[in-house]
Amino acid sequence: MMDIGLRLILLLFAVVGFGGAGASLGVARYRHLAEGERDLGMLGVAAILFVFGALCTVVAAGYSGIAAFGGVVLWAAYVLMARHLGLFSIEAPSAPESGAPPREESHPFK
Repeated sequence: MMDIGLRLILLLFAVVGFGGAGASLGVARYRHLAEGERDLGMLGVAAILFVFGALCTVVAAGYSGIAAFGGVVLWAAYVLMARHLGLFSIEAPSAPESGAPPREESHPFK
């Protein structure tokens, strides 16, 4: 049976792998939208980091951990990176000011 400390360290390494993969996918999507070309280097980095995270997760938690743990971390890292790069914004709706029309913001990818 594996020690709990070793499982925790493996899952910490998996967070780094899945997080890097999600961030790399966000950068690759941004470059595809901004420049019109696919960034195969970033997609390769994302694949390598995903495999690293998946291997660490399989050893620590089993195959179901890839979807349960890795999917969440990868998605969160992608959303944070894509938001940071300006692909989209996350805003709460606010009540319009009295007498003022709603404000429209320009976005480079609309």
